[in-house]
Amino acid sequence: MSHSSETRIFTAPAASIRSPLASAEDYEALAHGPGAVACARTDKLHHIFGSTRSGYAIYYFGDILANFDFPALTFLTDSGQQYAFEGEYGTTLVEVLDAQKQRAVIEQMNALFAALRADPSIAYDAETFGHLSDGDIENALARDYVSGRPYADTQVYGDEGDTADYLFTYLRSVLKVVENALEEGLLVIYSAEM
Repeated sequence: MSHSSETRIFTAPAASIRSPLASAEDYEALAHGPGAVACARTDKLHHIFGSTRSGYAIYYFGDILANFDFPALTFLTDSGQQYAFEGEYGTTLVEVLDAQKQRAVIEQMNALFAALRADPSIAYDAETFGHLSDGDIENALARDYVSGRPYADTQVYGDEGDTADYLFTYLRSVLKVVENALEEGLLVIYSAEM
Protein backbone atom coordinates (compact mmCIF):
# COMPACT_ATOMS: atom_id res chain seq x y z
CA MET A 1 0.00 0.00 0.00
CA SER A 2 1.40 3.38 -0.96
CA HIS A 3 1.31 6.48 1.15
CA SER A 4 0.44 9.93 -0.20
CA SER A 5 2.23 13.04 0.97
CA GLU A 6 -0.18 15.93 1.34
CA THR A 7 0.86 19.55 0.87
CA ARG A 8 -0.93 22.81 1.39
CA ILE A 9 0.03 26.39 0.66
CA PHE A 10 -2.06 29.44 1.47
CA THR A 11 -1.82 33.16 2.08
CA ALA A 12 -2.50 34.86 5.40
CA PRO A 13 -2.26 38.33 6.94
CA ALA A 14 0.90 38.77 9.02
CA ALA A 15 -1.18 39.70 12.08
CA SER A 16 -2.78 36.24 12.08
CA ILE A 17 0.48 34.37 12.58
CA ARG A 18 2.07 33.72 15.92
CA SER A 19 5.82 33.79 15.50
CA PRO A 20 7.48 31.50 16.07
CA LEU A 21 4.96 28.73 15.63
CA ALA A 22 5.21 26.71 18.82
CA SER A 23 3.20 23.61 17.95
CA ALA A 24 1.18 21.70 15.42
CA GLU A 25 -1.87 23.27 17.03
CA ASP A 26 -0.56 26.74 16.12
CA TYR A 27 -0.30 25.60 12.51
CA GLU A 28 -3.75 23.98 12.57
CA ALA A 29 -5.25 27.23 13.85
CA LEU A 30 -3.75 28.98 10.83
CA ALA A 31 -4.94 26.31 8.44
CA HIS A 32 -8.51 26.46 9.76
CA GLY A 33 -8.62 30.27 10.12
CA PRO A 34 -6.71 32.24 7.46
CA GLY A 35 -6.25 29.06 5.41
CA ALA A 36 -10.02 28.64 5.10
CA VAL A 37 -10.36 32.30 4.06
CA ALA A 38 -7.64 31.86 1.40
CA CYS A 39 -9.30 28.67 0.17
CA ALA A 40 -12.65 30.43 -0.22
CA ARG A 41 -11.23 33.20 -2.40
CA THR A 42 -12.30 33.04 -6.02
CA ASP A 43 -10.75 36.25 -7.35
CA LYS A 44 -7.14 34.99 -7.44
CA LEU A 45 -5.27 31.82 -6.52
CA HIS A 46 -4.45 32.00 -2.80
CA HIS A 47 -4.35 28.32 -1.87
CA ILE A 48 -3.25 24.95 -3.20
CA PHE A 49 -3.89 21.45 -1.93
CA GLY A 50 -1.40 18.93 -3.26
CA SER A 51 -1.19 15.17 -2.98
CA THR A 52 1.58 13.02 -4.38
CA ARG A 53 1.78 9.26 -4.10
CA SER A 54 4.79 8.09 -2.07
CA GLY A 55 6.03 11.68 -2.01
CA TYR A 56 6.97 11.40 -5.69
CA ALA A 57 6.71 15.08 -6.64
CA ILE A 58 8.45 16.20 -3.45
CA TYR A 59 11.42 13.84 -3.85
CA TYR A 60 11.63 14.34 -7.61
CA PHE A 61 11.67 18.10 -7.19
CA GLY A 62 14.47 17.70 -4.63
CA ASP A 63 16.45 15.70 -7.19
CA ILE A 64 15.92 18.41 -9.82
CA LEU A 65 16.99 21.12 -7.36
CA ALA A 66 20.22 19.25 -6.61
CA ASN A 67 21.41 20.51 -10.02
CA PHE A 68 20.96 24.18 -9.08
CA ASP A 69 21.76 26.73 -6.40
CA PHE A 70 18.19 27.81 -5.63
CA PRO A 71 17.99 27.74 -1.82
CA ALA A 72 14.71 29.67 -1.72
CA LEU A 73 12.94 26.67 -3.29
CA THR A 74 14.13 23.97 -0.88
CA PHE A 75 11.03 24.38 1.29
CA LEU A 76 9.18 22.47 -1.48
CA THR A 77 11.33 19.38 -0.82
CA ASP A 78 11.41 17.08 2.20
CA SER A 79 13.79 19.35 4.12
CA GLY A 80 14.66 22.98 4.65
CA GLN A 81 11.48 24.13 6.40
CA GLN A 82 11.45 26.33 9.50
CA TYR A 83 9.24 24.01 11.55
CA ALA A 84 8.70 20.27 11.94
CA PHE A 85 5.85 19.00 14.12
CA GLU A 86 5.46 15.32 14.96
CA GLY A 87 1.89 14.08 14.86
CA GLU A 88 -0.21 10.96 14.89
CA TYR A 89 0.29 10.29 11.17
CA GLY A 90 3.86 11.49 10.69
CA THR A 91 5.70 14.79 10.48
CA THR A 92 4.19 18.07 9.35
CA LEU A 93 6.81 20.39 7.85
CA VAL A 94 5.91 24.10 7.82
CA GLU A 95 7.49 27.14 6.18
CA VAL A 96 6.38 30.77 6.47
CA LEU A 97 7.38 33.04 3.60
CA ASP A 98 7.62 36.77 4.24
CA ALA A 99 8.02 39.33 1.44
CA GLN A 100 11.80 38.90 1.23
CA LYS A 101 11.49 35.11 0.90
CA GLN A 102 8.63 35.52 -1.58
CA ARG A 103 10.79 37.68 -3.85
CA ALA A 104 13.53 35.05 -3.76
CA VAL A 105 11.03 32.26 -4.55
CA ILE A 106 9.66 34.20 -7.53
CA GLU A 107 13.13 34.95 -8.90
CA GLN A 108 14.46 31.43 -8.43
CA MET A 109 11.33 29.64 -9.67
CA ASN A 110 11.37 31.67 -12.88
CA ALA A 111 15.09 30.95 -13.29
CA LEU A 112 14.43 27.24 -12.74
CA PHE A 113 11.70 27.15 -15.38
CA ALA A 114 13.96 28.98 -17.85
CA ALA A 115 16.85 26.59 -17.20
CA LEU A 116 14.68 23.50 -17.63
CA ARG A 117 13.10 24.84 -20.82
CA ALA A 118 16.61 25.42 -22.17
CA ASP A 119 17.78 21.95 -21.11
CA PRO A 120 14.94 19.54 -20.24
CA SER A 121 17.46 16.70 -19.96
CA ILE A 122 18.22 17.97 -16.43
CA ALA A 123 14.69 17.04 -15.37
CA TYR A 124 14.75 13.73 -17.26
CA ASP A 125 18.07 12.75 -15.70
CA ALA A 126 16.87 13.65 -12.19
CA GLU A 127 13.85 11.33 -12.39
CA THR A 128 14.81 7.88 -11.11
CA PHE A 129 11.33 6.41 -10.64
CA GLY A 130 10.71 5.49 -14.29
CA HIS A 131 7.50 7.53 -14.61
CA LEU A 132 8.49 9.68 -17.60
CA SER A 133 8.02 9.23 -21.33
CA ASP A 134 9.58 11.20 -24.17
CA GLY A 135 8.15 14.71 -24.33
CA ASP A 136 6.67 14.71 -20.81
CA ILE A 137 8.94 17.46 -19.48
CA GLU A 138 8.69 19.66 -22.57
CA ASN A 139 4.90 19.35 -22.65
CA ALA A 140 4.57 20.08 -18.93
CA LEU A 141 6.85 23.12 -19.15
CA ALA A 142 5.02 24.49 -22.20
CA ARG A 143 1.76 24.87 -20.29
CA ASP A 144 0.75 27.89 -18.23
CA TYR A 145 -2.14 26.18 -16.41
CA VAL A 146 -2.46 26.62 -12.63
CA SER A 147 -4.81 24.88 -10.20
CA GLY A 148 -5.79 24.96 -6.55
CA ARG A 149 -6.10 21.15 -6.52
CA PRO A 150 -3.80 19.80 -9.22
CA TYR A 151 -3.97 16.20 -7.97
CA ALA A 152 -7.74 16.09 -8.56
CA ASP A 153 -7.92 18.39 -11.58
CA THR A 154 -9.01 16.71 -14.82
CA GLN A 155 -6.95 19.27 -16.75
CA VAL A 156 -3.77 17.85 -15.18
CA TYR A 157 -2.40 14.64 -16.66
CA GLY A 158 -2.30 11.87 -14.06
CA ASP A 159 -4.32 11.58 -10.88
CA GLU A 160 -1.86 10.47 -8.20
CA GLY A 161 0.60 13.35 -8.22
CA ASP A 162 3.31 11.27 -9.87
CA THR A 163 3.62 12.85 -13.31
CA ALA A 164 5.66 15.68 -14.80
CA ASP A 165 2.42 17.52 -15.60
CA TYR A 166 1.37 17.36 -11.94
CA LEU A 167 4.76 18.57 -10.71
CA PHE A 168 5.00 21.54 -13.05
CA THR A 169 1.34 22.51 -12.66
CA TYR A 170 1.91 22.41 -8.92
CA LEU A 171 5.09 24.52 -9.15
CA ARG A 172 3.42 27.10 -11.42
CA SER A 173 0.52 27.25 -8.98
CA VAL A 174 2.87 27.77 -6.02
CA LEU A 175 4.53 30.58 -7.97
CA LYS A 176 1.14 32.19 -8.63
CA VAL A 177 0.14 32.02 -4.95
CA VAL A 178 3.45 33.59 -3.94
CA GLU A 179 3.09 36.34 -6.56
CA ASN A 180 -0.45 37.08 -5.38
CA ALA A 181 0.67 37.20 -1.75
CA LEU A 182 3.49 39.60 -2.51
CA GLU A 183 1.14 41.85 -4.47
CA GLU A 184 -1.30 41.99 -1.55
CA GLY A 185 1.23 42.18 1.30
CA LEU A 186 0.33 38.76 2.72
CA LEU A 187 2.48 35.97 4.13
CA VAL A 188 2.57 32.51 2.57
CA ILE A 189 2.29 29.38 4.69
CA TYR A 190 3.39 26.03 3.28
CA SER A 191 2.96 22.64 4.90
CA ALA A 192 3.79 19.08 3.91
CA GLU A 193 2.68 15.94 5.72
CA MET A 194 5.42 13.38 5.26
